[in-house]
Amino acid sequence: MELQKIIHDSLHDFVRSHIPHADLSPLDEVLLSYITGVLEDLGSQSSVEENFDVEVFVEMLEAYIPGFSNIDCVQVCEMMFNLASKLASARNEESLELKPKEENCSSSSATEQRVPTQQTHSHVSHAEGATAKVSISEWDKQEQHLLEMFPKCSVTEARSALSIAKGDMEEAVRLIIEGDVQSNPTPPLNAPKKLVRYHGNQVVTTKGERYHLVKKDETEEMKKTYVNLKPARKYRFH
Repeated sequence: MELQKIIHDSLHDFVRSHIPHADLSPLDEVLLSYITGVLEDLGSQSSVEENFDVEVFVEMLEAYIPGFSNIDCVQVCEMMFNLASKLASARNEESLELKPKEENCSSSSATEQRVPTQQTHSHVSHAEGATAKVSISEWDKQEQHLLEMFPKCSVTEARSALSIAKGDMEEAVRLIIEGDVQSNPTPPLNAPKKLVRYHGNQVVTTKGERYHLVKKDETEEMKKTYVNLKPARKYRFH
């Protein structure tokens, strides 16, 4: 039960018992708020005389309910003290009802926060996979878009432009228009080097593969084309 409803019902019954034909329509929220403030100042029966000025209270209600000043001040004090006790009991009941609800809410929130670590890692891995798929598909879309814009542009040139522009479409378009794209782009610095070196008079790659030189068979006609650079023999005449 709401506190203002308790105050309204108690005051309504009290006034009806002393002034049967009183007009109680002025019992609005403003008057009830004033009475609630007075009741909060009342601590106990021993402090009623110190905290409660009954004459001021009676004058205030007389302005709203004519004839209220004819009621005995002692009865008004008893009514206010009983009403204060009733409100205190109502507040205690509300606090007792709210405690189990708060405990249930706290336990449910604690249960929700206990998420297994493995499940969290799985969500993270799925999210990373989705991000990778999106980035790859975006790159393909940009490449396809460049090929549609420049029909004479090859796939290699489109990829090269995107790689040089680092995915920036405007920069890639500018590179294609200005012809700064190489059909065979230079490999990045971190690309593996495929150099050729010689070992034991044989061609050897960095991977250890050996290439042997194959000599072609010379035909007789090819041999005739060779020039003999040896000096002519000297003949002696006796």
